Amino acid sequence: MRKTSMTTIGLAVLMLSLGACGAEPDQAEPQVAAIPGAATSAAPGATGANNAAVRQLPLGATTEEIDRAYDAYYACWTRNGVPSKTLPDGSPGGPLLSYKLDPKKYQAAVDSCADQEPLNPPELDPQQNANYADDLREQKACMEGHGIKMEIRGTGDDASLWAVDTKANIAKANSDEGMEFHRQCEISAFTQK
Repeated sequence: MRKTSMTTIGLAVLMLSLGACGAEPDQAEPQVAAIPGAATSAAPGATGANNAAVRQLPLGATTEEIDRAYDAYYACWTRNGVPSKTLPDGSPGGPLLSYKLDPKKYQAAVDSCADQEPLNPPELDPQQNANYADDLREQKACMEGHGIKMEIRGTGDDASLWAVDTKANIAKANSDEGMEFHRQCEISAFTQK
């Protein structure tokens, strides 16, 4: 999957992915669908404009938009043989958990779905947005203005925004209000001025 173009999917997706995997924020990578070895863009013969519209996430995507795009993507994994695993506590882990437990076994199935992988908004791609670093700092300041402490991890194309890893801060970032702050701050910071 994409390393540089998926460096920041946004706090909302990051938190969704962590919840789906049962991982703590300091144990997970900020690349939600970043599966090693998968293609970075639609493969030749992809299903065309309709597929691109479904997989292209808009700037400030809602949780529902993100869920819809990833549900379609992971459904492709399942159709291609990646089973859904459950977590030790009995909650669903889905096909992403199955992949993480045995990536070699399921890589071909994941690769076959590369043309359905959700795409970040171009504004969140450092390769397409010359102002990416400044916009990321602006988003960080906006989030902190709403009382959610953030930090930028990585540099250059690998820079991404993370909620500071304290129990109270993560809880606030994951709340409905925190997710809406993230969405609004993303739109405000990354919209061309």
